[in-house]
Amino acid sequence: MHEIKVVLTMDCEPTTATSHPAATGPADWSAGEDAVRGYVEIASKYGLPVTLFVHPEAAVSQAAMFRELEAGGACLGLHMHPWKYSMWRHGGRKYLAHYGGLSPDEQGRLLAESSGVWADAIGHRPEYFRPGTFSANDAIFRMLEAEGFRGGSCTAPGRIIPEMQAIWTGGQPDPHRANAFFRQALGDLQFANMPLSADFSRTLNGPAGRSMFADFRPDVDWPGQYGVSYRTIATNIVAQVRERAPTVPVLNAITHNHYAYSDRADPVCQRLLVMLDEMMVACDAAGVKAAGATLKGVADAVLALPPVREPFVCEGAIFDLAAERAEIDTAA
Repeated sequence: MHEIKVVLTMDCEPTTATSHPAATGPADWSAGEDAVRGYVEIASKYGLPVTLFVHPEAAVSQAAMFRELEAGGACLGLHMHPWKYSMWRHGGRKYLAHYGGLSPDEQGRLLAESSGVWADAIGHRPEYFRPGTFSANDAIFRMLEAEGFRGGSCTAPGRIIPEMQAIWTGGQPDPHRANAFFRQALGDLQFANMPLSADFSRTLNGPAGRSMFADFRPDVDWPGQYGVSYRTIATNIVAQVRERAPTVPVLNAITHNHYAYSDRADPVCQRLLVMLDEMMVACDAAGVKAAGATLKGVADAVLALPPVREPFVCEGAIFDLAAERAEIDTAA
């Protein structure tokens, strides 16, 4: 592996005034714009484009900024916390749930409706998607494909947050075609999923049965809260990707638009700079070129490849189902 794609993403949330005072999101649209522009500016200094997942409220209120950034090379996608959208659009009467708590029909209706709102603001329908908190159930990928989406960053491998329906105990670690019926398996959909990158060397436990792996996000003070340095996280993730040797290797980092990325003295902004430095150092040390990319580029690469099917395992035996079916058809 000589090159690895580096994808910097941001979830662009609505303001807390729009959703709830305790929710994630900027205090007002001005703070949100400062966060987005500061993030884009820092990324550009490292030669990296950005992928911005924009909640419908942010798309409507900050349309001019997002259209400008897209024209400058940013990839835009739809971000969705159904309950936030419900409070804004329906007064809490519809879709009052996390994404993984919606039925397939509810997902389809929500995607169609919110994509229309988003398209009216941005000028085209979204083709990329991320659910809030990585909440999902087994219908997510087939419903996204059915609504015209071609890619997303929908999974956080190893994450367990039961109360938000975000459970990825066996999630695929690398970009892949999604599965129509089981969210954690490889599949053959015309939908490419780019998982959040994670350091699988150590499980980090939280309250109420929550657990996760460390990742590249600057939102969490990994050294202060968990005693894990960004150097360790970056070194481990790069080494683990090299060992897995996926066809489309990616480092996928996440953050949010309520941090002061225009203020270099802000602690979260400082962690972002440390994270990016350590990511680049880890790539150099491994002899791998860090190549800036967006989710669109990753989806293009994944969908250009044929599907990779998981083997069928039954009582310890592994079958080649395609060959078995061919044999049955021939015998018939």
